[in-house]
Amino acid sequence: MEVFYEHDSDNRLIAKKDALELNNWIVHLVGNVGELEILKNIAKKLSNGDETINKLDELALENKLHLGVFYRYKNSMVNLHECEDMECDIYYINKHEEYRKLYTTILESFHKLKEELYTMILMDL
Repeated sequence: MEVFYEHDSDNRLIAKKDALELNNWIVHLVGNVGELEILKNIAKKLSNGDETINKLDELALENKLHLGVFYRYKNSMVNLHECEDMECDIYYINKHEEYRKLYTTILESFHKLKEELYTMILMDL
């Protein structure tokens, strides 16, 4: 776990915070892999789950692709420590916001599909 110190510069604090946030995104997406597989097994037991199974497969693939994107981003964060001017800092701040939006989009898709599956389960009971 990252430790924050009083003597850390503002840029260093932001970098540490962003790294922690990115690690949380990655942990969450890794957890989604297992949950998507469980949801797929549930959908297989439903009478009208074929379309949902396909959607879950697509989302699982997207999730894995996005995980790769986030791992590459994590590796590139090393370059953030080498920034020597505000332009470089701003570049990485903007990049992080792009990844935050991507993560939010992934979560929204995941929650929407889970809601759809739960609705199907209730209708199948």
